[in-house]
Amino acid sequence: MSVEVLKGIRKELEELRLLYKELVEKLIPTEQPTLEERKAIENTDEVINEKELMKTLGKTHVRHKD
Repeated sequence: MSVEVLKGIRKELEELRLLYKELVEKLIPTEQPTLEERKAIENTDEVINEKELMKTLGKTHVRHKD
């Protein structure tokens, strides 16, 4: 294949990609996260150990490895 043919194919693929992107955006509208959702996304999660988890869940008869 010549370079010109490959350039033409590349241009057509780019056009198809843009058309597909527009179609998807019309079918599946994007929504911005609420303030609460944004905070949840940006904040780091607190990690607890097994003993704290079981205490929170009310499991009092669990042996722990300390």
